[in-house]
Amino acid sequence: MNIRLSGRMRTRLQLSWVLLGLAAGCGTRAGQGTGAPTGPAPVVRLDMEPMKIEATSDAAGTHIDAYDAPELFERAGQALSDKRFDAAGTTYAKLLKEFPESTYVRPSLYNLGLAHIGRKDWASAADAFKSLVDRYPSHPDAKDSLFQLGACYAEQGNWPASAEVFARVLARADLNADDRIEAIARRGFAQFNLGDLDAAEKAFRAAMVFKQKIESEERLSTDFYLAFSQYHLGQIFHERFRKTSLRMPEAQLDKDLEEKAHLLLTAQRAYIDTIKFGNPAWASAAGFQVGSLYEELYDAFVNVPIPPELDAEGRAIYIEELHRKIRILLEKSLRWQRENLLMIERLGVSTEWAEKSKLAYGKLLRLLEPNSPSETQAPIERSLEPSGKRPAPPPVPRAPFRGGEDAPEPPPADSDAMRRQVL
Repeated sequence: MNIRLSGRMRTRLQLSWVLLGLAAGCGTRAGQGTGAPTGPAPVVRLDMEPMKIEATSDAAGTHIDAYDAPELFERAGQALSDKRFDAAGTTYAKLLKEFPESTYVRPSLYNLGLAHIGRKDWASAADAFKSLVDRYPSHPDAKDSLFQLGACYAEQGNWPASAEVFARVLARADLNADDRIEAIARRGFAQFNLGDLDAAEKAFRAAMVFKQKIESEERLSTDFYLAFSQYHLGQIFHERFRKTSLRMPEAQLDKDLEEKAHLLLTAQRAYIDTIKFGNPAWASAAGFQVGSLYEELYDAFVNVPIPPELDAEGRAIYIEELHRKIRILLEKSLRWQRENLLMIERLGVSTEWAEKSKLAYGKLLRLLEPNSPSETQAPIERSLEPSGKRPAPPPVPRAPFRGGEDAPEPPPADSDAMRRQVL
């Protein structure tokens, strides 16, 4: 069979012969001209990546494909940069199968994980990153792979595995300040989603304490995970606020209200501190949540059982007076949602939290002024669904990308990773 090589392949083969010719050439003695015999030339060993040639046949004839690991890596990298994730994944997988001992295996494993992330195939991405960690545990890419692995588990909702991975990260000795704060925050996020609010609160506070400890010695490259931690401290107290019911009789109501008001103010302070970081995405999320606190307190009052001893007329008077007194809560919620929209407009960001605030603002405005045209056509809706469950919030902001060594710049992720993804 005649095998026709591409121009690029011929160039590589010619270069190999040139190098071999140089290795076998003659040298010179000191003080003599060129061409004088000097004895056997030193042996030069050239480590070259192996090459493979494939021949495939179809109706159009026989097709020849000659390739080596560098060429496959280049093809896959271009596909990844072009967001052709299926092609990138297939090519990286081929490289790993055909050249298992190549020096390109490590970066290919990492980039294969990125290609699977682009496809939102979290399980396959986790397998790639885990393989890299197992094969190259001491390499810097293993550290980044552990971060990616923990995030992939989070995407799958496997919070125990995510928490365990970030505990492993925190045990490493090669973490810089940004690494440590991110690992603490992500581990706290896993604990938060496991319902262990006490452990999560401890983790998020640890991130803030660590920042204060190193701020005079080391400059952070991003405030994302600090704002992330502060926001979720607000979420923890927000969750405790939701779980505190208002109950009758009046003595119990006073006690419950004092506790609920304290949790509201604590959550509000955490959200305001989040806004102070100046991170646009987290600031817009926190602003929305402050407005939600007052609306939720309004709902809690509305759902307090009416004293059973009241007759029909007394019940009507009770409801009217209650709504008059708690109207201020809706007004505070409206004010916060309006301010959040103005802040988002000033910052020039476009997030799902902006849309959420717009809907909330329109609803509150129409609840407060039923006969006035709303600034938005959003329908009137209750804060709670008929089932009593709170609607799912928009996804939290995306985390900064963490790239491995030799990895091309990835596409921006748009998944729910920190939710839960967050990120």
